[in-house]
Amino acid sequence: MKKIFTIEIPESRNFGLDLLRFFAIFFVVADHSTKYLPKEYIKFLHFFLFDGVTFFFVLSGFLIGGILIKILNNADFTKKTLFDFWKRRWFRTVPAYFLILCILLILNLLFTPIFSLTDKLRYFIFFQNFKTPHPLFFPEAWSLSVEEWFYIITPIIIFILINIVHLNTKKSILYTAIFVIGFTIFYRFCRYFITIDQSLYNINVWDAFFSKQVITRLDSLMFGVLAAYIKNYHSNLWNTNKIAFFAVGIVLILINKFQLFGSANFYHSVLHFTFLSVGVVLLLPLLESCKRASSPIATSITYISLISYSMYLVNLSLVQLWIIDRLEFLNELNQYFAYTKFLTFLFLIYIISFLLYKYFEIPTTKLRDKK
Repeated sequence: MKKIFTIEIPESRNFGLDLLRFFAIFFVVADHSTKYLPKEYIKFLHFFLFDGVTFFFVLSGFLIGGILIKILNNADFTKKTLFDFWKRRWFRTVPAYFLILCILLILNLLFTPIFSLTDKLRYFIFFQNFKTPHPLFFPEAWSLSVEEWFYIITPIIIFILINIVHLNTKKSILYTAIFVIGFTIFYRFCRYFITIDQSLYNINVWDAFFSKQVITRLDSLMFGVLAAYIKNYHSNLWNTNKIAFFAVGIVLILINKFQLFGSANFYHSVLHFTFLSVGVVLLLPLLESCKRASSPIATSITYISLISYSMYLVNLSLVQLWIIDRLEFLNELNQYFAYTKFLTFLFLIYIISFLLYKYFEIPTTKLRDKK
């Protein structure tokens, strides 16, 4: 029985990056769990919650950027190299996403009146929010689209710069990051001043047209790639003043959290994600240097980090909307035992995510090494 709920922790794990990933998923799950807490606690709790998805984006860009640099430094960037990169990325991310997507589709077909399957086919090609607001179905999938398009766009641009423009790897990585960051910020700028009716601007408009679209959020991942570029090609800068960088990063994150640059719509729509991403990047040199940590708490943090992708996939649409919110007996229990829904929500997320990771994510990821 014990083996069912144990995971082998790979030697290659970096505790500092696991810690960042832990906080990212903590912020996401905690934010979704607030609906089960008394209202007087929610406002207080929000002071300690940050944009976990942006943390994920920067970390993902940093890791993928490092992988690309390692690949390109050891081999020519041929079409085979490009497709091998995609194969490894998609075997890591797509199977678990497709599994949860199919489960949600089946549940809705069986139990939701007037549910249309036709317009949900876009989810299989990550096109549901490329440059339009994300639909209500499977709402957390918006960030997965951003990730997958990042996996497609980034290596293609680098491939063109290396094989057609004939730039070296170093310049190709740098120019790709600068181009995508610049384009994304410029696109948000144009959308704010040209596309959006300022008289109708509100938090829902910001969420739909700036926060959760592929074309408006690619810069966060590219800041991670830029961090990987600095680490690999400017190691002196990366390894110097780590504590100072970390402190400035925390300040930038707090400034964005409490809107100390001002609550003007322009900053929130155009520059907020940029400065928040830079803040997260500045945390990386110090965190990345914390290779190991041995304690029960550190092990728990690593466990949560390992299953964080599964936790992200199941926490909202599956656990909250299809389990917790549909179990009537939890409403009765909640009247007698405070926080029953809250604790059940967290418990189910952990159990389902753990099983999904160990018995589906790991086996499907291993398939990428088979020819």
